[in-house]
Amino acid sequence: MKHWIIPCNVKAYDVKSAFEKLDVLDWKQSNNLKSAMIGDIVLIYLSSPYSYVKYVCEIAAVNKPRVTIDDSDFIIKGDNYEKYGNYMELKLISEIDDTMLTSPILKLNGMKGNVQGPRSLKGDLLDFVLECIDPCLNSKITDESKLENTEYKEGKIIVQYGTKFERNPKLRKKAIELHGVTCKVCDFNFEKAYGKLGKDFIEIHHIKPMYQIREEIAMNPETDLVPLCSNCHKMIHRKIKRPLTIQELKEIIDVEGKE
Repeated sequence: MKHWIIPCNVKAYDVKSAFEKLDVLDWKQSNNLKSAMIGDIVLIYLSSPYSYVKYVCEIAAVNKPRVTIDDSDFIIKGDNYEKYGNYMELKLISEIDDTMLTSPILKLNGMKGNVQGPRSLKGDLLDFVLECIDPCLNSKITDESKLENTEYKEGKIIVQYGTKFERNPKLRKKAIELHGVTCKVCDFNFEKAYGKLGKDFIEIHHIKPMYQIREEIAMNPETDLVPLCSNCHKMIHRKIKRPLTIQELKEIIDVEGKE
């Protein structure tokens, strides 16, 4: 599986309004995206005056000869989007915070130049982006199946016009059963803060990030997974090469709280 970043000229296409109304869009598939496959992840970078990544999408179809999704209401300059040739179908996974993947932040973490055309993400830049969007990818996973085992497989490699890492939804559910939904670092509880809106909401942190393992492993939800609030989860992954441990982040909070 590849990860791509593609620019959107907001003066030619109103992508914000488009994703407010539609969950899936047809997008022009340029020569730079010839190797794109179903299941690849695409980050949509908004041009000036925004200059940041706003949307995380998954490729649902490639090499479409014509548009099948009507988004004509959002086309500002039709010559850039109509009768382009090949198209790919992008399914929206999540919007992300405007400050998470700005142009300066991307450049600080390995991006060369400006986002003027589609490109695949590699190396340190890919590692950084994966840590940033991992909660977004996790949040779409739901499962209501009954849990019976104490150990499950995590990170199974799936081939479907490409390669991606499967996250076992049973692991998330079992981890919540074992650890609850209170952050293990700062004790924040979403239900206590937001009432019914926050009930049962929490992010599950892999102590060993899946993108570093890159193979199927046996994982125990009692020892390998912990619940974290969104802020603590992001702070743990601020160090690209080596995420902080739970104890390290606790110590940082204790020190900062005393100053």
